[in-house]
Amino acid sequence: METYPLSLALFDFVPVTLFLVGAYFLVRTAVLLRGTACSRMVMAGALLVFLGGFLKALWKILFTTNVGDFQWLSQIQFILVAPGFLALLIAAILIARGRKKSADAINPSAGAPLLAMAAWKIPFLAVMTLSSMGAQGILAYLAFRRGVRLAAIGFIIAFLCLVGMGAMASGEQTVAKQWIEEGMNTLGQLGFLMGSALLYRDVKHNPQNC
Repeated sequence: METYPLSLALFDFVPVTLFLVGAYFLVRTAVLLRGTACSRMVMAGALLVFLGGFLKALWKILFTTNVGDFQWLSQIQFILVAPGFLALLIAAILIARGRKKSADAINPSAGAPLLAMAAWKIPFLAVMTLSSMGAQGILAYLAFRRGVRLAAIGFIIAFLCLVGMGAMASGEQTVAKQWIEEGMNTLGQLGFLMGSALLYRDVKHNPQNC
C-alpha cells in the first residue's frame, strides 16, 4: 500500500478552502435573491461540507506525519458532507426561483452513528453525489438564465469534475490516482468559486434581472 506524501496531504486543504470562498459568495447571493432564511441554509450546508473536507484533510496530515491514524476524522466526512450538499441543493432550488420569501428554512441534521463500516457510507455517498451535482446544475441554469455565461461555465466545470471524480472513485487508490483526483477536485472548486463570485456580482448590480 502506498503512503501519502506530505505534499498531497497539504494539497488536500486547497479545494476545501476554495469551496469555502465560493460558498461565501453563494451566501451573499442567497441574501439578495431569497433573504436571510435561505442564506442561513446555504451557510449551514457550506459549513458542513467544509468541516467534512477539512477533517479529512486533517486526518491525512496526521496519518502522513505518523502522528496517528484517526479514522473517524476521515469517515465522518460522509455524515457531514451528505446533509451539507442536500442543504445546498434545496437552497439552489430556492435561489433559482428568484423571488424573496421570508421563511423557508430547512435545517438538515446529520443524525447517524459513526460505528458502522463500509455499508453505511452508501446512502450518504448517494445523497452527497446527487445533491452536489444537482446544486451545480441548478446554479448553472440560473447563471444562464441571467445571462452570466462565465458563471455558468464555472458551475459546469464544477459539475463535470464531480462526474470525473465519481468515475475515478472505484479501483485501487494509488498516490498517482489521488493526485489526479485532487487536481480535478481543485479545478472543480475553482469553477464553483468563479461561478459563485460572478453570479453574486451580477445579482448585486442587476437585482431586477430574471
